[in-house]
Amino acid sequence: MNKRIVKSSIVFFLLVALIFGQLPLPKTMAAEDSVPINETTLTGASPVVASFQSDDEVHWYKINPSNQEIANHTHFRVKLKSDAELNISVYSSLENAADHQTFDRYNGYSYENNPALIDFPIAWKGPYYIKVENHHDEENETTSITDISYTISYEGVTLPPANQEAEEECPAELSVSERETGKGILKQLRTIRDEVLSKTEKGKELSSLYYKAAPFISAKMLFNKSMRDSVYKDLVQLKPLFSDVAKNGKESAYTITNDNQKAISRLYETSRESVPESLKKQLDQVAKDIGIEQLTGSKVSAVLEKAGMATATSSAPEKRYIVKLKDGKKLGSFKSKAQSSGVKALEPLGKSKTKFKDMYVVEMKESRSAGFKAAAKQYQTAAAKIAKMPEVEFVEQVQQYEALSADTQYPYQWSLKNNGKNRAANADIQFEQLQKLMKGKKLRDTVIAVVDTGVDHTLADLSGSVKKDEGYNYISRTADAMDDNGHGTHVSGIIAAAQDNHFSMAGINAYAKILPVKVLDSSGSGDTEQIANGIIYAADHGAKVINLSLGGPYSRVMEYALKYAASKNVTIVAATGNDGVSEISYPASSKYTLSVGATNNLDLVSDYSNYGKGLDMVAPGTDIPSLVPDGNVTYMSRTSMAAPHVAAAAGLLLSQNPSLKPKQVAKLLTETTADVAFEEQDNPNPDYDLDVEPAAQIPGYDFVSGWGRLNVYHAASVFELNMKVHPVLNRHTAVTGTAKSGVAVKILRGKQVLGTGTAGKSGAFSVKIPAQKAGQVLHVAASGYQAEASLRTVVEKAPKNPSVKRITNKDTAVTGKTAAGYTIKVKNASKKVIAQGKADASGAFKVNINKQKEYAVLYVSASADDYRESGDVKMTVADVIPPGAPKVYPVSDKSTVIQGKTEANAQVSAKVKGKTIASGKANGKGEYKLKISRQKAGTVISVTAKDKAGNVSKAKAVTVLDKTPPPAPKVNTVTNKSTAVKGKAEANAAITVKAGKKTLGTGKADKKGAFSVKIKKQKANTVLAVTAKDKAGNTSKASILKVKKGK
Repeated sequence: MNKRIVKSSIVFFLLVALIFGQLPLPKTMAAEDSVPINETTLTGASPVVASFQSDDEVHWYKINPSNQEIANHTHFRVKLKSDAELNISVYSSLENAADHQTFDRYNGYSYENNPALIDFPIAWKGPYYIKVENHHDEENETTSITDISYTISYEGVTLPPANQEAEEECPAELSVSERETGKGILKQLRTIRDEVLSKTEKGKELSSLYYKAAPFISAKMLFNKSMRDSVYKDLVQLKPLFSDVAKNGKESAYTITNDNQKAISRLYETSRESVPESLKKQLDQVAKDIGIEQLTGSKVSAVLEKAGMATATSSAPEKRYIVKLKDGKKLGSFKSKAQSSGVKALEPLGKSKTKFKDMYVVEMKESRSAGFKAAAKQYQTAAAKIAKMPEVEFVEQVQQYEALSADTQYPYQWSLKNNGKNRAANADIQFEQLQKLMKGKKLRDTVIAVVDTGVDHTLADLSGSVKKDEGYNYISRTADAMDDNGHGTHVSGIIAAAQDNHFSMAGINAYAKILPVKVLDSSGSGDTEQIANGIIYAADHGAKVINLSLGGPYSRVMEYALKYAASKNVTIVAATGNDGVSEISYPASSKYTLSVGATNNLDLVSDYSNYGKGLDMVAPGTDIPSLVPDGNVTYMSRTSMAAPHVAAAAGLLLSQNPSLKPKQVAKLLTETTADVAFEEQDNPNPDYDLDVEPAAQIPGYDFVSGWGRLNVYHAASVFELNMKVHPVLNRHTAVTGTAKSGVAVKILRGKQVLGTGTAGKSGAFSVKIPAQKAGQVLHVAASGYQAEASLRTVVEKAPKNPSVKRITNKDTAVTGKTAAGYTIKVKNASKKVIAQGKADASGAFKVNINKQKEYAVLYVSASADDYRESGDVKMTVADVIPPGAPKVYPVSDKSTVIQGKTEANAQVSAKVKGKTIASGKANGKGEYKLKISRQKAGTVISVTAKDKAGNVSKAKAVTVLDKTPPPAPKVNTVTNKSTAVKGKAEANAAITVKAGKKTLGTGKADKKGAFSVKIKKQKANTVLAVTAKDKAGNTSKASILKVKKGK
């Protein structure tokens, strides 16, 4: 390695740190070995006057914050007045004081007529330690080291949250702040700070030296115009360098010129001349070791990499890919092929082989191509070749994700309490009502994993809720998940900062335990592998809720981790992103997450909040005060701040009911939201294509605000009220559900009250309302027992009525078609269910019933579930059974009516040889009487009955009876000599001859009617009676004659 290049790179880095160094460094460590000894306790009422004598270098003090001070103030304002230059540092604990760890903003210096003032937050339990240092500036010959006197004191003050973490005075800003060109330089310097300097540990270490030097440089510049002008001139000289680094970052190919070298040397000398002797010695030592004048000709990218400010090419993310093998494929066969395709190294993804089964991180061989783009193309080509291997399911490049960025500060927490002063009233989550509701309740703690930049558990407001011994750091691969950025701590404070302890602020969920999982580095960045592992770690270590205030491109690997967590019933809350575009970022766009956008204190969706399809809900996210690691309460704005509001609410619901599944949690949170949709009327630049018809929105849903803004009080009240609302269909005339007995229920359509009611002793309620159209949004408001909830419900279109086939009095089943799997209910005339069954996969159904009486009324309905039932299809049982053959009374050739009995009210017809001779209707008793003309004896009459359904009975045949006797026979003369009586009568009639009562003889007329009946000779004058009887048995009148005397 070229020794000169190494020295030059370090010099350049130091200069960059000195010039650009506004990096918000979490903590700095002093170089001294002193530890707190013989510390003097300060009180707010009594300043301490002291002095450095002889070779004293350090004096220690401490403050024990009283309960009254904690309750009444947010900060201690520590003041140091001195005759000469002294340094002061304030520490949050004895341990940090011993390790000399504090935040740069809590370092200061004093000199004659310029006291040091440090506002130290009352954010730790204390005691707090103060170190006063004497640098023994040997160049100051007018002041003896034995006579530096000073006064130290403190007072309690109450300060509002800051808009951002305070930064040290920057010499660069002082020199360019009022110059036009300087505005561009400052913008470039800040870009370099955020995108380059903040990415490495080396950058932070060297920046620490800058923070020590900056106050002294700034102090000199404030009173020295020529110095400011000189620094400005050198910064302008370096502007092309700044511009290239700001644009290309660590890949900058800018070559440092001789003029650049001169400017850097002058800036370094300015810095050296401005600092105390102790810092000057440190700078001199660095300059001696590295050679300050040897940067000319060096490329910025090489300098940055050698200085440790940029990751080396060998570990660049674009070289690493995640490979998923297909199930059952062996690693060995893939590994040999992969090596021949350009893979340098291969290792399993994550610690557990079972969690990321068959997933491996492969690192491509070093590219020999010149330039970033050429190397990237080479890696992509190799990855594409691997993706085509038969063993491989998919290949994904490792990608980067970023953070989406009675307590003293409680009055500033508008998202918890909003009284409408200078903003929209009730734009909050109803926190105070929630506190009253939850007061005294003993609920289970719920673990909420903050998968972020880590969490500072030392803060008083978080020390009792952070599970610091169970967290993990995937950046350093250690168990220490301490926050070195601030984002994760801010998120955790929103969720779980202790309530009513007088420190700092109040978190939303008093039952939350924070599991810190660090997957983002000090710059707020992390890659696919780290985040996916963090999600699975959280799911495996008891988290019931995961907060993901981060975002980036879609990842199949991360989707796998989200699916795994969801399979363990973990509710995952994700921020939608801060680009103000109509597309939510990943992982918020995953189906496994509850996506959250941000609102402001006007109760409107914030302009920066991403929106669109897949957005679930919104929550306060603009100007949200919360804790940061330096102990201050700081305002931050982004969807990162909105997500933890929802995560806290989800955790609270799970404390109330640990058996809830993620979908149930999401449903409850989204159904109790407040409507914050705002319909723009005059936006000249809509972000959708005017030529494309916009997608139809679901009733109650808005693409900008989702289902609405979080109302945690209403969500928690649902459980307190035991509230449940049954689905409301467009055919319903009542809203039904259950709640605690006595709970008041009100149904609203917008602001219009449609009906009111009260839950009965059983808890059931039914509130009458007019039938509503499908798609109408209703709110069911319930109150009682210090709880109040409003559940949104959308009127649904009732299931389509089933198609039912005709039911007859012969049928033993009801058949038809409906939706597949629907339940069919058959009800009687009183609408009592008499039978039910299910439709098959094709929708066909057959429900067995007893035979029903003709004209019985049945009702048939189809149900998707217990509450979604179609209208009733009214069915009248058809009569398909014909009446019995009618009963016919005898009809004779004398009859003029046909009479008989049949089915009540049946229509009766009489026919002869197919011709109707009579018809009529039976009465209610079935009796009928048909008028006819007389019919000949022997005529066959067919009689039928037809019921009202048109069913015709079998015919009843009846033969007309012969009831007319034959005429009296014509008898020839009979003498006393006759032995036969002869004559004519009806054909075939039976002839009888009697004398008195005595029958003398019988016979039968032939077919012509002639007859001859043998008799014995009778005396003259004997009277004979002759009759004829037809075959029907009718007997004619007798022909009377006397026997005559024969000749």
